[in-house]
Amino acid sequence: MTTTFADRADQLCDTLREMEHQAEEGDQLFYCAYLLGLLGLHSSTEGEGKSAFDVAFTDVLKETLIAEGVVEADQEQIIALWDAVCEQAE
Repeated sequence: MTTTFADRADQLCDTLREMEHQAEEGDQLFYCAYLLGLLGLHSSTEGEGKSAFDVAFTDVLKETLIAEGVVEADQEQIIALWDAVCEQAE
């Protein structure tokens, strides 16, 4: 059975929430909250496939980070967290 984008977004949100509960520092909490907010905005996008969602969301994430002027160090940390979430949610 193919995973819908909505299902994949829910799966990733659940993984992020678990990571958020285990976070010990403020930055990590911010990065989790940032990704959760952006995932919430894009969870209703139509489509199917885990990897297709991950690739599409990664593109949106990178564009949004630049558009919002997030400093490069935070961009790197958020993208690294995103990569970890995708791996853990497999």
